[in-house]
Amino acid sequence: MNADFYRQFIAKEDGTTLQEHTHRVRTAGANLLVRLPLTPEERNWLAPKLDNCCVLHDLGKIHLAFRNSFVTRLPFRHEIISLWFCENFLQLPLDERFAIATHHKSVIPHQKINISSALNIDQLKRDMQYHYHSNAEILTADVLKQWLELMELPMEIKTAEISLVIPREMRRTLQFNDQPNAVPDLKMRRQMSMMRALLMAADHIGSARLEEHIPTYTPIRIQDFQPQRNGVYFPFRQFQQRLQNTFTDAIVHAPTASGKTVAAQSWVYANQTTHARVFNLLPTTASCNAAALQWQRVFGKEKVTVLHSRTYSFYYEQLETENGADRRQAAWSASTLSAELFYPVKVATLHQLLMTAFKDKGWEFALIDYRNALFVIDEFHTYDALTMGLMIATVKLFRRVFNARFLFMSATIPAFMMNFMVKELFDGNEDCIVRPDPAFESDRQILNRKRHQLYCRPGTTILSDIPLIREYLRSHTVLLILNTVKAAQDLYEVFSDIATVQMLHGGLHEADRIDSEKKISHPDPAQRPRLLIATQAVEVSLQLDYDILFTENAPAEDLIQRLGRANREGEKTIHPIDYMTRLKHRTVPVYLYEHSIRKTPFYDSTVLADAWKTLYNLDTQELSEEDLVEVCNTVYSNGYNPIQQADFEQGLNSTVIRDFETQWVAGHHYDWIKSFIQNGHQKIEVLCGNLLELFNQKRLEKRFVEANQLLVSVYFYEAKKQVMHDDTAVIIAPDLEYVEGVGYKVRGA
Repeated sequence: MNADFYRQFIAKEDGTTLQEHTHRVRTAGANLLVRLPLTPEERNWLAPKLDNCCVLHDLGKIHLAFRNSFVTRLPFRHEIISLWFCENFLQLPLDERFAIATHHKSVIPHQKINISSALNIDQLKRDMQYHYHSNAEILTADVLKQWLELMELPMEIKTAEISLVIPREMRRTLQFNDQPNAVPDLKMRRQMSMMRALLMAADHIGSARLEEHIPTYTPIRIQDFQPQRNGVYFPFRQFQQRLQNTFTDAIVHAPTASGKTVAAQSWVYANQTTHARVFNLLPTTASCNAAALQWQRVFGKEKVTVLHSRTYSFYYEQLETENGADRRQAAWSASTLSAELFYPVKVATLHQLLMTAFKDKGWEFALIDYRNALFVIDEFHTYDALTMGLMIATVKLFRRVFNARFLFMSATIPAFMMNFMVKELFDGNEDCIVRPDPAFESDRQILNRKRHQLYCRPGTTILSDIPLIREYLRSHTVLLILNTVKAAQDLYEVFSDIATVQMLHGGLHEADRIDSEKKISHPDPAQRPRLLIATQAVEVSLQLDYDILFTENAPAEDLIQRLGRANREGEKTIHPIDYMTRLKHRTVPVYLYEHSIRKTPFYDSTVLADAWKTLYNLDTQELSEEDLVEVCNTVYSNGYNPIQQADFEQGLNSTVIRDFETQWVAGHHYDWIKSFIQNGHQKIEVLCGNLLELFNQKRLEKRFVEANQLLVSVYFYEAKKQVMHDDTAVIIAPDLEYVEGVGYKVRGA
């Protein structure tokens, strides 16, 4: 038996041999360790252990059943064969054996049903026994010995009676219910999780053939993020400079369009450490995509990734110059690695942070990724009381467990929540608050800036001002922001005769959304749509700058964000058509309507009433940044209402987060966060019935990404009829139809 013997074994469908793949994974593991936030002692201890796992993790692929699976397509758990070799012939530590056994599937769940993403007991007993008898000549100590010699990894081969199944104690370790009793040492269970995460990361990097291209965090310099245009650098604002010397956690309270991204990068500059990760957390996927491009310009494209439910599509679009299979493979590799340990800078939704606290899928990567990490939480919404409570509880947990650092940024945080956060997270030390300082000219410019004239429309909706909107469109760009998708579609029908009208809302499928965002952010302003009809999706997404804004009433924080989408830089002066007024500042008209076209059950009626009442007191005035801060403080002068307070406390006192360190089952993940956060408003992805033929055609042409971009997110109750697609797990909604550029609608409605 020699090297030629092992060259016959294929590890990947593309023809990559087991020997080649193992070499790539070993290299990936070694290169990854030196780029992670580990101490030299930890790195030296982990290196040989991870190398053991890399050498042995796929040895089970020498089994005949795996080789045949390329043709038969029958499922075969090669990692259980790898584990069998270790159990019978080696004295590997438990954490290494566990990592090998679970580097593809999670542990056996507590339910008595088989789940495709998890192992099952039959694979460890009945199937293992069958696989031994079907290929016994290759499941020998000598085969293992020769493999180790080929890999130049010296290990002692033990001699004992062969077990045809995975031993009982290991089976217990691989079961959710039994693991805490089988491995009572909590420290060992944590170690099992860490080793599993490292092996999975090395395996995926090696599979993507990126083992020699793992990005290294390079400390940023002042000139990397200093504002400049055509090589001419501009001075920082004073509050940004202050953050360059702030070496603690902090809260930035500054207006929209005041330079908070540069402020965040200033704080990162002050607090960055060797190999530590950076996370920029935002409310929506659209805001993540836009922010990622900004962070890529500072850190380099190869070091920054997005992390959200649409990561695959983000990379597919970024790779538009590639073709066919190469584009799909590159997008798959980048999106897979984005959730793991590959990229040192991640731009993600806040929910990704909360999902880790709830031990959702992939949570074990955080055991390394979050160590000494810098988190920038940008624009959190106080009115979402449950999420606020969860966020604060999670921050406290991750500070303690991971020594993570946090920068909070908001233009709209009310005084009561600021006071609570200062007390709860900063021991009452208000020095943590960083605001623009009017004593400095650079900051005074933004604090004294007035950008908007407010015109309130009591007792009516936007529909009452259609002629006014059309009049403005003769010479200006107009943004309409509605609270619901259906209301946005209503107005689209009204303005369908406008050649450059565009929609942006959550009812668009991914393909239309990408197309819409490209048009809205066209490098030539003259090519952008003159009329944009949107929902709250625009509040913190693209860097929009429209002339006139018409908006339905919403929570105060949302309204302030919406205002920031018009006259963003405060350089426009536009007089209202329907009012005689003398303007003192460079402002533009903003029209606020008391009532919404459609019902808005997701907004608390008291919150809406308070926002309207407070803003109505400013009717016909030019609004200062101080006015907007005072609006938030007035709306929340008594803090949360009883319903909101109950939600907030539910999140703040979450038992799941509280027990994160003690209720530990390595290799298991939960799906609680999806139902917990949505709070009954669960959304599902479906394919509208009229797109089924197009979906099938794209799949037939192997354009799988483009096929999946046809799916749309809807509330569960909206898809009353649900049919499973014959060849995929996609849900078809025959009672929904999709209109290109408009979004999904209920048939006949």
